[in-house]
Order: sequence, then C-alpha cells, then structure tokens
Amino acid sequence: MCQACGVTAVGPLLLTAASPATRAALLAHGMVVPLTRGGVVLEQDAPADRLLILLQGSVGLHTTEDGGAATMVEIVAAGDALSIAAVLLQLPHPVSAVALAPGHLLSIPADDFRAAAAADAALMHAAMEQMARQWRLMVEQVVDLKTRDATQRAARFLLRRLPAQRGAVDLPEPRGAIAARLGMTPESLSRALHGLEDAGLLRLHGRRVDVPDRAALYRVSLPRAGASQGARRV
Repeated sequence: MCQACGVTAVGPLLLTAASPATRAALLAHGMVVPLTRGGVVLEQDAPADRLLILLQGSVGLHTTEDGGAATMVEIVAAGDALSIAAVLLQLPHPVSAVALAPGHLLSIPADDFRAAAAADAALMHAAMEQMARQWRLMVEQVVDLKTRDATQRAARFLLRRLPAQRGAVDLPEPRGAIAARLGMTPESLSRALHGLEDAGLLRLHGRRVDVPDRAALYRVSLPRAGASQGARRV
C-alpha cells in the first residue's frame, strides 16, 4: 500500500474519502517523488497527465503571461492536490509549480484517478470539495488585496497557519515567495512583520514566528474599515 508514501497521514483529505479498494488501487499505481527547494514540479500549459498530491513540504504556484515575469498565485500546503481541476477537466495546467521547501509528493496517473472518481462517489465528492476550498482561497486572496494593507495581509497569512489560540507558525518558504503570494515586496513584508513584532503581536525567530495571542493578531488583520491601529502600517 505504498508504505513509503506516508499515505496514512496523507491519504489526505482526498484519498481517505475513497473506499479501501479504490484507495489501494490508486496507491498501487502511484509513486512518491522527492522535492528539493527550487525544483520544478509542473509546467504551465503542460498536459495534466498525473494527479499530484503534496505529502510534505511547500509548493508555490505561479503563472507567466506573454513572456513576462512570473506571478505567484498561491502557496500549497501538505495534503492538497496541486492539479486536481486540470486533471478532472482534462485541460493543460494553468500554472507552473515550484518546490519552496524540501518534501515529497504522491503522483497518480490522471486516467486512473478520473476512472476511480467516476466509480467512487465519495472520492468524487472529496475532489469537488477540495476544488471548492481552492476556489474559496482564491476569492479570499482577491479580497485581501483589495481591502487589506501589507500589515493586515501578513497578519492574515500567519493566522491561516495558526490553528490554536497561541503558538508557533513555521515559514519554510523563502520570504520572497511569501511576499509575492501576498502581493508585496520582500522589504514590505519585512517591515510588516517587524511592525507586528514591535506592537507585541508576534516574535520572530528565523523561519519560526511565535504568536502569543491569536485574537489580538486577528483584530489587526481586519479590513481597513474596522482595522485595529495596534500595528504600524506599511
């Protein structure tokens, strides 16, 4: 059952919904691919011939239009499928993907996944649910860019990675990639994080950020109309 995948942890949101027989068949045809920082995971406009599920690490999705500079679209966390919409629609990848941190992904032939989803209603439901979550994140990103300043966007990004009322947030990605995802320069991101630290809302420790009070950070992340003045704007 593809023991090297660590699929019990991954089976992620997606494969754990499938029946045991469906899951075993998909894993039998899947393979684990190691990721190194900076490695290309998939190319924009290439055929979506495999479903890629991130098991560990971090991957950045970006697009390049008419030969221009690459634009970061999203940062994908472990457990998500990178190419599920393109695989189900049998369309080319709309974005490229690059590993932002070392890790592993599970690669499953697209034909096998489509056949399994067509035969397994629970797997298809999970696939649709994951696409809906990804669509919602894209909408939230647009809202963030239109209603929040740099400090508020940085705070909101940290909040998404902090599941508890306080604790540590890991940032394994290069700061430049995070800044691009948030629609700002690395310098603006640095000023935003240090402004939040000066306000007592977080403590910076390299790639780890300690958040002592989630509620206080949340108040700073609110859109302009109701934003807290507790942190310095950039």
